Amino acid sequence: IYPMLGTEDVMWTCKFRNGQVKRFKFPIRTTPEGDANAYEDLKGKDLESDLLATEEADGYQVPKPQATA
Repeated sequence: IYPMLGTEDVMWTCKFRNGQVKRFKFPIRTTPEGDANAYEDLKGKDLESDLLATEEADGYQVPKPQATA
């Protein structure tokens, strides 16, 4: 595995034993670390809930299954 750093991306070249070569290209992060957190004030209240933090903030509730007789 050979990493190559460009100005806009990182490329990995993998050469397998059978001679096959695969290249993987990933963009470099353009925002400084920590600046992309849009929901800093949004904290979930219940970690055991099946809701996402944004659903919990909107007041959404998970429907309860109905009992059968």
